[in-house]
Formats: sequence, structure tokens, C-alpha cells
Amino acid sequence: MPVRAAFIAAIIIGLLAGGAVAGARLLASRGGPGEPAAEPEPGSPAAAAAEFAAAWSAGDYQALYLLLSPASQRAYAFEAFADAYRTFEEQLTVTGTAVRVASVDGASARLDVRLDTAYFGTLEYSTALELVPAPARYLAAWDPSVIHPRMAGGYTFSSIIQRPVRGTIYDRNGIELAVTRDIRHVGLNRSVITDRPALEAALLQFGFTREQVDAAFASPAPLNHRVRVGPIPEDRVELANQLLRPFQGIVIYVESQRVHPLGPAAAHVVGYTREYTAEELAARKGQGYRPGDRTGAVGLEALLDDRLAGAIGAELRLIGPDGGVAEVLISRPFRQGEDIRTTLDAPTLQRAYERLGGRAGAAVVIDPASNDLLALVSSPSFDPDAFERGDAAALAAITAAPGAPLANRATSGLYAPGSTFKLITGAAGMVYLGLEPTDRLECGAVWYGVDPPRRNWEGAQGMLTIAEALMRSCNPVFYEIGLRLYDGFDDALAEMARQFGLGAPTGTVGVVEEAGLVPDAAWKRRATGQPWYPGDEVNLSIGQGDLQVTPLQLANAYSTFVTGQLRTPRLLAGAEAAVRGTLPLTPEQRAHLQRGLELVTGPSGTASAAFALAGYTNFAGKSGTAEDANQQSHALFVAMTPASQPRAIAAVVLDDGKSGSIEAGPIARDILLAAVR
Repeated sequence: MPVRAAFIAAIIIGLLAGGAVAGARLLASRGGPGEPAAEPEPGSPAAAAAEFAAAWSAGDYQALYLLLSPASQRAYAFEAFADAYRTFEEQLTVTGTAVRVASVDGASARLDVRLDTAYFGTLEYSTALELVPAPARYLAAWDPSVIHPRMAGGYTFSSIIQRPVRGTIYDRNGIELAVTRDIRHVGLNRSVITDRPALEAALLQFGFTREQVDAAFASPAPLNHRVRVGPIPEDRVELANQLLRPFQGIVIYVESQRVHPLGPAAAHVVGYTREYTAEELAARKGQGYRPGDRTGAVGLEALLDDRLAGAIGAELRLIGPDGGVAEVLISRPFRQGEDIRTTLDAPTLQRAYERLGGRAGAAVVIDPASNDLLALVSSPSFDPDAFERGDAAALAAITAAPGAPLANRATSGLYAPGSTFKLITGAAGMVYLGLEPTDRLECGAVWYGVDPPRRNWEGAQGMLTIAEALMRSCNPVFYEIGLRLYDGFDDALAEMARQFGLGAPTGTVGVVEEAGLVPDAAWKRRATGQPWYPGDEVNLSIGQGDLQVTPLQLANAYSTFVTGQLRTPRLLAGAEAAVRGTLPLTPEQRAHLQRGLELVTGPSGTASAAFALAGYTNFAGKSGTAEDANQQSHALFVAMTPASQPRAIAAVVLDDGKSGSIEAGPIARDILLAAVR
């Protein structure tokens, strides 16, 4: 069907000849809201017209037929008469009819007709009704033009309705992440069940849970309505036919359902759909939406709903006596649901989910060359298809589960980055303080720069370059850089953090994300009324204090370091990785900091146990362990491989952990191995 330019809402009658009037004019011709209608005189033309209008409004075609004149009844048998109305209503997708007498002039009446339709909105028009005298009354001289003036002379209406199939969401290699499939289900017609105990036993033997079986039997739907028990896996269709089909009351049927093949591994980023609410359906009245239709609820399913859902097409045509299309009266363009290709990598998503192992936290993987997101995983996760199935027991379990499985920690979780921030502090020291790769700062057992003095967690390490300080994650070196920045500049460290993309949304199309927080003097004055103290800058220098980042921001910050450009991460294929800034690092400064990240995973680095000593030698990264305001300790690690020219960067955050190197490091390592496989 050719796509029409636009939907001409509720003006069909304005286009129709033969006495039709536009809806606005028709409404204006009616009496005021509170005017009572005069009771017509019995046996008068007005009484006949009122009776005809009432029977038509009620859809009582038998009563309507009895109001026809003998000549009209001879010309049109009842079945042909009723079929003309039914076909008219079917083609116009009528859901409600209201007919009133607009005027009566002698033996001629004019009826105002208002049609509520499923696909064409509300249609209003006027039609003529000629009346002929009969004993003690008047009867209608009827032909199809009484239904609608445009039906005179053998014309009829015809409609074409097209309903789109929701588009498929793919990973970067064409693997399905969300797809609409025909799924076989087992249902019950409880009105004909003869042996419930035996049927329940068979359902349990097949593999349905007690909760599924009990929920089906307890459904509030009428007993003769089909209620779902659950889906039939493809490899168990034959067993269902053998074990279940012989029972009275078992219904095996096929239903289109949204399916998310990776399940919990992609649940937060891909999302799921939900049914439209009654209020939403009411707002879309006349546009073709029906109870049970679905829309995106969260994730890409929600954020890209318009593209995925497509648009219902509806065209109303006037068909001539020759069967040809005389006129297209209304056209709402049809648009098939669009397939979406993402940058996500299904094996990397799956591996990240497996390695997090249900621990509260998140993993984000990014390809720095393109800034493509390969994985966005939050843990604990959930089965998105439980929402598609409307599985009440599963949904209750998800809601009650500890760890807030519905929360997307990857894009909305806010964490102190801890020592992963030291890369940014080192960059600020080189850019603003002019520290050279050969310069050394003391990594003592105690640092006395502010009161009270601060202890070094692993004792004195001697004089270290910035790269060596990254290798040992030496707090005193970065304390010293932070204090010097405080003494010499206003908010220099905060400004460098922002150049790495912290403190603002990444701008990734297809996610809902938090902006995080980079605190500075102005923020603290607004928030607390207090000045920015040296201790605030020192806390910031090691990624503590009020600094908050998302795992997505953290991964993108390290991608920014690798390429020298702050860019928008890409989640959708074809989207732009827009450049939003450039780091002020010279090649020599960047190389020195990169060397520090490589030393972290080397034999003497804080992450040696997870990398070099375990045989993994071509990695770089940085660990972090940080405390939030509730004194809960987070474990973080950002890793990249190959070290010199990374193809993938993984940021892993664990909500509750004691060591970024020992706990988060191996997880990041294994995720990267899947990403660069």
C-alpha cells in the first residue's frame, strides 16, 4: 500500500458531498448542553425519525428493519440490510455509534451521526432519511445512502489496516538482543477441566513451577477464558503434545511475545516492554491501539520506542460501483518497526555478567578507537522476559530480591572513584605544576601536608615519579600534588576532572544516566556555606570526598586518556562519537602516565597478582578502593589491553569490596579477554 502524506483526523465528512457537514459545524448546529428535546407527536415523521435514530444507535438491526417501508423491505432482504450496516461498521472500525435527529421538514429528516472508530478517530456527518406514510405512522424509505450519503449509487467503504511488528535490537555482529517471536504457550480453559489433581501433576512434571500452576488456576478471569500457564521451550514441544494435550482444559496456542535472548546479561541496557495503561489507551483512542498492546518500559526498548514500534497504518477508501478506488478519504501512514543495531558485543555482555557473578556492581567496556560501548552490565540483574510474560511470581521475586536488581548501576550508580582518579591527578600535576617525567616526590610513611597527618597504607616507598606513584598507588605523592594545586591555582584539579568528562552526562544516546559530581569551591559554598579547604583538595586528589562518578563516566574518562579526546560514547551503530574536548597533555606527558598504568599490572604493581604474576602481560590499568558517605568500601579497577594500543577498556565497580586489585582486577581482565577474543 502506498504511504499517504498525512492522517486527516476526524474530517472525513468535510470531504464528503451529498449534504455532509464538517464536525465543527455539526456540533454548532446542536442545541445547548442543557436544552431538553421536545417529545415528538406519536405517529408523526419526527417520531419515526427518533425511533429510527434510537434503533441505529443501539445497533438493533432487527428493530431498525421493522421501521422500513414495505417497498424498502421488498428491495432489501433483512440479511442484505443488516450486512450493509455490519460491513460499514467493520470497514470504518466502528466501536460506538450515536445518532440523533437534527431536523425534520415535512416527511424528510436529517440525522446527525457520530462514530467512534478504532483506527480513524471520531467521525461525524449528516445523512438524509425520507419517510413515507403508513397506517397510523411513518416508515423509512431506505437505501444504503441512509447509512452514509457517499454510499448512494452503489458506492461502498473499504479500509486497509496495517499493524507493525516491533523491530529487533541487534548487537554489533547481528546477534539478537531483543526480538518479537511466536511463542507456544500452555493455557487453561478451567470451565472444562475434569481432573484437576492429575492435570496439576502433569503440569508440574512438565516443568512448570507450583507458583505458575497456582496462579493460572487462581486467575480472576472468567472460567471459560484462556489463562496462561507458561511458555513451551522449543525442545519440549513434542513432550507437551504427549504429556499435556490429552487433558481436558489444556490449550496449546501460539502468541507473539517480545524475547530477550541474553536475559539478565543485557537486561538493563536493552530493557523490556509493558502493556499500555488504560489511561494511555484512552489518550490514543481512535489510533488503533488495543488492550494488550505494548510499549517500551525501560532501556533501549523505552528510549527508542517510537523507532522500534513503528506506526499503525490505516486507510479509508471510497470504492466505486466498478470496484475501483474512487477516493482515499483518510490515510494514516504505516511504518514498520525499525530494526536497531547497537555497538554492544553479546559475548562480552555475557562474560561481564558471568564474572560479576551476582555481586552488586557494574561493568562497562568501551573500544577507545571508536568509543563504541561493547558492554553495559549491572549486577545483580533480572530476567526481562518475566515482564514480557507477565509472570507474577517471577516479578514478585525480582521486586523482593536484595541488591535492587532493577537499578542500573552502570549508568546511574554513583561512586567515589578512589585511586582510579589518580590518573587525573597525575595529569593535573604535569599540566598545571609542570612536573616532568623525571621529577620525583616523596612517598613517605606519613604525609604531614595537612592536619592531622595522613599515613601511607603500605609504608615508605622512597622518592617516586608520577608513573611509579601510579604503580604503587602511593597516596602521599598525590596528596602533595593536590596540595600544590590548591596553593597555586583555583579549582585546577576539578577543571582537569571535567576535561576527562567527569561531573557531566556522557551524552550517550540510548541510556538514562546520572551526571555525577566534581566538587569545587563554588559548589561547596552553595551546598554547605563553607569554604574549600586544603583538605578538600587533598581528598579529591585520591578520588575521595564528595567526588561521584558513574561506571560509564569512568570508562569514558580512560578512553579520553587513551585518545586524548573527550568524546560521546556510542551505543547505537551510526551514532556520532562527538568530540567534546581535547586533553591538554603533551605526547611525553601522556606516555609517562601510560607507563604508570602499565607498571600497575607489572611484576611490581599493585595488580601484579591478577596480571603479570598470573601470566597476563599485555595489560594496563589502575585499581581503586574508596569509601562512600556510609563508610561502605567500593572496589574498582579500570583495565585496558593491549597495553600500548588498547582495543578495549573495562571499568569494573563492586559495591562492596576491600581491594580493587584483588577483587575487581581479575573481573576486568577476564571481561577484556572476551572483548578482544
